[in-house]
Amino acid sequence: MPTTLGYAEPVDAEFAQDPFPSKIGGKPRWLDPRHALAAERVACDECGKPMVLLMQLSAPEDDPPSAFHRMLYVFICRTGSCHTSGASRCMRVFRSQLPEDNAVYTAKGGEGDDCDIEWEKTAGVEAAAECVVCGLQGNKTCSTCHGRRYCSRAHQVADWDAGHKTQCSIMPHAESADHMRRLRRMIFPEHVIVSEEEAEEQPETDSDSDSEEAEPNSVVPVTSERVEDSETEVDAAFMEFQRRIQRDPDQVLRYARAPDAETEPMLLVSDSGAPTDIPACEACGAQREFEFQVMPQMLNYLDLDSTDPHSIDWGTLLVFSCPYSCEPTDTFMPE
Repeated sequence: MPTTLGYAEPVDAEFAQDPFPSKIGGKPRWLDPRHALAAERVACDECGKPMVLLMQLSAPEDDPPSAFHRMLYVFICRTGSCHTSGASRCMRVFRSQLPEDNAVYTAKGGEGDDCDIEWEKTAGVEAAAECVVCGLQGNKTCSTCHGRRYCSRAHQVADWDAGHKTQCSIMPHAESADHMRRLRRMIFPEHVIVSEEEAEEQPETDSDSDSEEAEPNSVVPVTSERVEDSETEVDAAFMEFQRRIQRDPDQVLRYARAPDAETEPMLLVSDSGAPTDIPACEACGAQREFEFQVMPQMLNYLDLDSTDPHSIDWGTLLVFSCPYSCEPTDTFMPE
């Protein structure tokens, strides 16, 4: 089964109406809006602050029926210096899913063979209170006006400093342009993730071999001659990683989950190999399997400070999940 590639595009009107969006940044769009994730579950192990949404991915499955609607959320600490201690301390992944017949979404259309089913939120579904800063569970309020919801004291202080202190006693729900701009800087810019299957690799021609021009996002020009010259400088896994992403240099994500089907292996940035310490699913005990990887090109869409030596950086992020999408024991299942 071919790998599916994800690309970042600007948000549009259609995106705003999509009940199951795949996206980078912004606030989470909860699959079950009646429940929002608590900040305690995404507190950074280094600084203690709530992580923010890096991306969410709609990945529905036919089996089991409970995963007919399925969403994966990736959270990451905004503080770059926290990432020197390893991903497990400053990143989290959660799975949320719903069966086809549920209280949140109602199907429209789809009666004919050529009719696509559209989903809309069922009338009367009450959304959970969310933090005005990051969209996590807003179980705290401003102690003065009680009109603003927060996930944590850290974000309450951030909102106060961003501009709420000047509006609290006058218009508690008001946000000036400068206030909104400051709040947006606390999360990542929002982009839609669109997908398409990776094209089959074409045999290399003589003209391809002779070309020495690098793609804009390449680390080194990847040609047969250059690969041979680089064997002593860069390991084989990295060269293969670079060669593959050069075919589609704008890809921000590679999705390769296909239960009961043969898929291509993940792309690794080092010969040291894939991680071997992946914990089993806490709910069912099954060994988690690779589902998708976040590519370094996504960093280009996060509005990071390139001059900061401690800025967030990665070669690739590998996400493993329960191969059975087992029955959730919670609205948000850790992966």
